[in-house]
Amino acid sequence: MRGEALLLLFLFLTSQLALAQQIYYVREVYVVSVDNTIGPYTVSQLSRAISAAEQSSGAVLVLLNTPGGLADSTLSAMQMIGASSAPVIGFVYPDYGYAWSGGTYLLLSTHIAAMAPHTVIGSCQPIQGTTPINESKVLNALASYLATIMASYGRNSTYAYLCVEHNLNLNSEEALRYHVVNFVADGIGQLLDDVNGSSIVLDGRRTIVIVQSPTLVRIEPTFGEMLQAWLMDPLVESVLSLLALLVVIVAIASGHPLAAGLGVVLFLLSVLPYVSTGWIWAILFAMGVALLFASMFSGGYTHGILEGTGAVLVILGFLSLFPPFQLQRQPVVIADYWPLVGSAIALSAVLAGVVAFIAWKAVAVHLRRPVSEQMLTLRGLEGVAVDDIGPDRPGYVVVLGEYWKAVSRVGVKRGCRVRVVEAGTPIVVEPVEACGG
Repeated sequence: MRGEALLLLFLFLTSQLALAQQIYYVREVYVVSVDNTIGPYTVSQLSRAISAAEQSSGAVLVLLNTPGGLADSTLSAMQMIGASSAPVIGFVYPDYGYAWSGGTYLLLSTHIAAMAPHTVIGSCQPIQGTTPINESKVLNALASYLATIMASYGRNSTYAYLCVEHNLNLNSEEALRYHVVNFVADGIGQLLDDVNGSSIVLDGRRTIVIVQSPTLVRIEPTFGEMLQAWLMDPLVESVLSLLALLVVIVAIASGHPLAAGLGVVLFLLSVLPYVSTGWIWAILFAMGVALLFASMFSGGYTHGILEGTGAVLVILGFLSLFPPFQLQRQPVVIADYWPLVGSAIALSAVLAGVVAFIAWKAVAVHLRRPVSEQMLTLRGLEGVAVDDIGPDRPGYVVVLGEYWKAVSRVGVKRGCRVRVVEAGTPIVVEPVEACGG
């Protein structure tokens, strides 16, 4: 009787334990590759993967091979993972890869953490520019936050303090031995086999994850995400900042202040990686339209530079708006997608009207002479040369507040006072002062 009672008690406790744990069947695994600096584009890509996984009973596999990245983006990604109702698996991959700094934060904030052989994690001390931050207020906050997350998943939270305050690095064997990660796997297939049957904490409940021959779906970056990642490259960012400064200086020194708008655009592009990815298309659109309007008021004096740059920015903005429509025959569902498309169509219509107006003004200038030329005799009037002008080198002069295309029988330097000697197309001028070339 005693044996039967113990058997019944065992069966009762087993049934209660089974009822206490929910079961999550993984049908699709959405793969996100983080193989560069972590930034807003990483958060955007991870958000799309988690959204797709939550809607299709899937899991997210984050492949990490990164030196780290922006603190704000890393913390946002960690919060997103913690709020996910779908399992998120972090995997330092491929073999001989690494996940340092922000990459370690991301790995240890996932529901299941794994590493490939010969990979390394660690060096979690934050830096500002190239200087490590040693303020205890910042270090304690980050270490405590990471330790809390690790403890919630049942992993060794002591490592959080050692990594943040002492930059302790661990290889895969050490991380597994000290219970910092859950698995060491040679590849994705082995990792998914190891994950099958694992018990994790999901939405605050103990959950058993069942993974049996799922479909792998790669979440490819959108054009906007790829553009941000490219602009985040330190070399690209430095070149754009330097070019922006040089363009502004040259534009002002050469008497072409409107061309300085190109320098402003280059500067804005250099800081674009730090903006939320969802605003990339709108910023590119706005800059493009602003340049097109500036070119319209310049009277064509920028020789098509502003027009061309504006058109390129508008096209880039339009491309940044649209995510991939399908990934390996799996549709990607984007919340509020059609309102974005409607906004793009409306902006495109406005842009088409602006471009048509600019084209009409340009054609009108070339097909008919200005009204002032029809009403006034320009001969004898004086103005200022805007360009260097010669017999075979036409340029622009300002007479009566308008730009006129002109030639001269003798060389005239930019900035010289000139007098109109013949009215025509182009007009003929001569220097008033002794500043000829």
